[in-house]
Parts: sequence; structure tokens; C-alpha cells
Amino acid sequence: MREFQSQYRNKDKNIIIYHNKNEIPYICVPHLHSQYEIYYNISGAKGFMLDGEFYRCGERDLIVIPRACAHKVLVRKNVEYERCIININDYIVEMIEILCASKSALSWLKCDDGKSPEMVNLSEKQHKVFMKYIKRYNEHEQNNEELEAFSDFMVIMAFLKRCYENPRRAEYIDENELSEPDNVMRMIERNFKTISVAEIAERICINEDYANRVFRKETGTTIQSYLTQRKIAEAKKYIFLGKSVKEACYLSGFRDYANFLRTFKKYEGYSPGELDELTSPL
Repeated sequence: MREFQSQYRNKDKNIIIYHNKNEIPYICVPHLHSQYEIYYNISGAKGFMLDGEFYRCGERDLIVIPRACAHKVLVRKNVEYERCIININDYIVEMIEILCASKSALSWLKCDDGKSPEMVNLSEKQHKVFMKYIKRYNEHEQNNEELEAFSDFMVIMAFLKRCYENPRRAEYIDENELSEPDNVMRMIERNFKTISVAEIAERICINEDYANRVFRKETGTTIQSYLTQRKIAEAKKYIFLGKSVKEACYLSGFRDYANFLRTFKKYEGYSPGELDELTSPL
């Protein structure tokens, strides 16, 4: 029996370390967050989307995802998907830099030079060590042993710093290697502010109903729902960056302000004016 775990971050926690597997099928929509995120694909993912570009992602690949950057994972069909995610708030990052009296201690975490992201592939030995640290942290955290858990967290960060001494640039995925639904996602990512489901179906030369069936079978959601959630993610980014709710509405591709407010609340469970940080799926 699979244990249920919440797919949403605890807003009251400065550090979240999450390990999960056996999620079949796995559904992921474009999302973004205000925390630093370290994503580790243990198995099952074939790639990831980051701000409109699609990159390869193999077993034991580890990547840092910048804050307020729209992303999603591409998961292989009918396979066990296992991953580990670490989220860290600004407060913790700043505290570590003060304690270390150095901003270079976490330069690997804060790297965002506008190029393809940097990633590392853990060896089998590194994987075992990393997962041992993760397990120990979660045991202490679940037992409310805060000091021990934070000590484990610092060990994890020191370990990852060593891993990132020789990173590589992520490789782009060619369009010919993507499935039809993945290519629809790519089309949406490049045109989500203006494109409609009918236009998507026309571009890929298939019937709109058939396009939706194929897309839903692989992703678990309709093209329209995916398109809407991508716009919402963009609106959340603009609000987080200081734009007004109305500005965020039109900048993200919504054409009607009243409809935007209704749609945002329907999908997110709160109004855009109540957004105080980016609370996205893990």
C-alpha cells in the first residue's frame, strides 16, 4: 500500500527534503517556487523543461533549479519514478553565507548565468552516500530533533558542494526525440500566452479531440488544463516579482481579468492577491 504524501510545500518550513518513489502514473505541471531547489533524478525521468527549453536528464543526474523559474519533469511511461528534492529558503542560504563568512560556499547553488543549467551525475558510491544522508536527515526531522536534522543538512550541503566541483552543462533534447505530447508541451511553452488548443491541433495536423486524448493518456491532463496552468505559473512569477495582480493577468496571457481571478482561485485554492510566496508542487 502506497503511503500518501502531500505534493505541496509546507510554507512554514525553511528546509524541505523529500524522497519519493512508486508514483505511477506521475503527473507534473509547469510550476515555480521561491525557494532554491535541488532536484535529483534517481530513476524514471527522461528530461526536464526549464524556462521553455528541454534538457536531457538521466539516472542519478542532479541539477539546481533557479528560483522563480518555470519547470517540469518529463517522466518515462510505465516505469517507476523515484526522485529526491531539496528546497531551501533564502533565509537559510543567507545564514550559511554569514556563518561561513563567504558567499562562495554556495556559489554552485546560486549559479544562474543565463546559459543551459549545470548538472552533475552521481556515481553509485556517491548515490549511496547521498541517500544515507537524506535518510538520516528525515529520521531526525520526523522525530523533531531539529539540531540533529540541521547538522545533517549541513553535511548534505558540503557533500553537494564537492559533487559540483566538476559540473557539466545540460544537453538540449532534439525535437525528433520527443513524443507527440512532449512536443505539444514544447509548443505551449513557446507560445502559451497567445496559442489556443485549436491552433495547437492545427499545427500538428490532427483532430482536436484526438490530440486531447493522446495528450491526456500520457500526461493525465487535457491540453487546455495544461495551457491554463502554464499561464497561472507565469502569473505567479510576475506577482512574486512585484507586478500588480492586474499586470500579472495580462502579462501571462489571460485576456479577461474577471476570468483570470476565477480561474486562479479554482486551480490554486486562493486568490492571486493572497499569494505571499510561490507554493508549488514538489
